[in-house]
Amino acid sequence: MSIYYVSAQGCDTNDGLSPESAWQTIGKMMESVSGGDTIKLHCGDTFYGNIHLPAGPSEQEPTVLTSYGEGEKPTISQYKMPVHGAWERHIDGVWKLDLTDTTKFTGNTKDIDTNVGFMKVNGEYKYRKRFHLADLAFPWDFYCDDQYLYVLLNKCPDEITDDVKIACNIRCISMSSNLNVENIICRGAGAHGISGTSVNCHINNCEFHELGGSRLGGIERRGRFNTVRYGNGVEFWSNSTNGSVENCRFSEIYDVAITIQGNRVVRNWDNMIFRNNVIWNCTQGFEIWASTELDEPVGITNSYFENNVVVDCGYCWGYEARPNKGCSSHLMIYNIGVPLCDITIRNNVFTRAQTSFMYKSGKVTSFPKDCKIYDNVIVRHEGQELGNRAACTYEENMVFEEMILSQNQVFNTPKYRNED
Repeated sequence: MSIYYVSAQGCDTNDGLSPESAWQTIGKMMESVSGGDTIKLHCGDTFYGNIHLPAGPSEQEPTVLTSYGEGEKPTISQYKMPVHGAWERHIDGVWKLDLTDTTKFTGNTKDIDTNVGFMKVNGEYKYRKRFHLADLAFPWDFYCDDQYLYVLLNKCPDEITDDVKIACNIRCISMSSNLNVENIICRGAGAHGISGTSVNCHINNCEFHELGGSRLGGIERRGRFNTVRYGNGVEFWSNSTNGSVENCRFSEIYDVAITIQGNRVVRNWDNMIFRNNVIWNCTQGFEIWASTELDEPVGITNSYFENNVVVDCGYCWGYEARPNKGCSSHLMIYNIGVPLCDITIRNNVFTRAQTSFMYKSGKVTSFPKDCKIYDNVIVRHEGQELGNRAACTYEENMVFEEMILSQNQVFNTPKYRNED
């Protein structure tokens, strides 16, 4: 097992075995490491490109991604930044950027992708993604095909700003089994921060910001073109087990900060721990959904979401961008098509959500009998229901509301002024 160092001041011809001989790029690091190695990224530096590390030999000998040095945690970013002169006139009022030509942008030039999730321009989020070029209607509306990003503006973007960051459909980190990720920031992706199927994946003291919004591939609905967008902070897909997310921070995420989800479940999400995290300005806080084709009792077992702070779900660019605004909630429990949903949600603080404390939909009418929600502090707007009515009758929703009120502390607060 080796320890490798990566620094913005390094060089890929080095051996990477010390801070003085650090590598410079993600690409060189991924070419060289083996399962069970420790990779240390230099604090304060930004590294571009998706990371997919080999699995460690065992939970006791994991592959480790962490930091070294002093200062802010190192950042893994997928942003692409256009160089001056890269924009071309397409037609009057529409400018295009070739996202397949790596001479046209800096940032992540390693991973080619044209499925843009959002842009960040002078610090502001530009999230109005259109699915047909003719639908561009407002300044900074954008559309993308297999080669170009198109933007509606009356001037060339170069004449307006030199601060354009483009987030494409690229994950920051792909999950592996027996993997520890510590002290890392994931930022600027149109896809997830960390996602995949894993056994023994542990994420600690990391940050996830500015993620999601790309078109979700692989889904066509009733013969119509798919316009579903997606993007989560941390996603444990089907058949993951023994995972954790602790002491992390999440903000400005299109969908949900942390999620257990997936179909074709054959193995339990067992011993999944989500603890001491702070989540704010994401569309949703925590989510579970699952389905199986088996007749056997599988699902979620021995899992906990506890001691977290979840604030202002829905007060973000992701909420403004999405068509289905009714699902902006602290908790999402829907499409539970598995027999087991043994998860405990306790000792958390949930403060102000756009729509409701919990979104229940799909196959969730009565609340899963083995899911427990107690000893939480919940702050809601005056008159706001604790659960939405998407999947149940008024009477069923009142049973849920009475259960939450009896087992948690619930406080009411006036709505924000911008909602009046």
